[in-house]
Amino acid sequence: MRFPVFFIALTASCILAVELQAQRSVIWSEKPGTWLLNAGLGTTRYTGDLSEFGNVAHLQLGAAVNLAAAYRVSQQLSYRAEVQLYYIYAQQKYTRNYYNNLSFKSLNPDVWAGVQVDLWPVNDPYRATIPYVLAGVGITYMRPKAVYQGQSYGLSILQTEGVNYNQLTGSIRYGFGLPLLANERFRFNLEGAYTHVLSDYLDDVSSVYADRSVMSPLAAALSDRRAELGTPLNLPGEQRGNTGKNDGYFTLTGRLVFVIITPGQRSYRRQIGR
Repeated sequence: MRFPVFFIALTASCILAVELQAQRSVIWSEKPGTWLLNAGLGTTRYTGDLSEFGNVAHLQLGAAVNLAAAYRVSQQLSYRAEVQLYYIYAQQKYTRNYYNNLSFKSLNPDVWAGVQVDLWPVNDPYRATIPYVLAGVGITYMRPKAVYQGQSYGLSILQTEGVNYNQLTGSIRYGFGLPLLANERFRFNLEGAYTHVLSDYLDDVSSVYADRSVMSPLAAALSDRRAELGTPLNLPGEQRGNTGKNDGYFTLTGRLVFVIITPGQRSYRRQIGR
């Protein structure tokens, strides 16, 4: 007689556990009104006057860390805001314009806000993974530097092209995300994005070589670095960058997403008097 009793108790316990798990899943399921917090860590690749498209031998990858908050408006639309710190760099010696010998590095903050759109409703019962796209606008603060004779110098203040450009500039971002893992309150997404910077001076290079005779010795040395290779310097007015296209950068990040609160969880707390 003991075995049937044990079997019945075990079966009842399993049923109760499944019901509790289902209840928790319903409570924490994403619905309109859900708040989420996520953090990302990944890599960057700058695109601009000192980079070369398709040069896979020298990708010159940087790094990025970011923190974002999102609010779900509907089954497919969320609002999202993010702060980020990203590092980018490039050395012209790895491109076909190696003879100009320019380089830069930059650790910049940026913020942006926009929308995240799921390709299918998140309550679709037939899809375990739902990719999403994102788009938004923001601002970034450009801080290009270069190493010269073992020292790092800020380039914007030196006006290496004779231009006093604004280091604070706008940006446009768009990208694609793919959820990889998920449980009741945590998600792990892989996300790729591109940021168009609304300036051509992310790398301190844009147009033509300026007249070095009116610059300080340090600015002149960093304006044209051919002398370090022992080759003749460029003449004022010769091409230094490409004015036809602004700079930008790619990011590829792994994102840990945490569900802060959902309408179901708020309702549950009210029911238990908390």
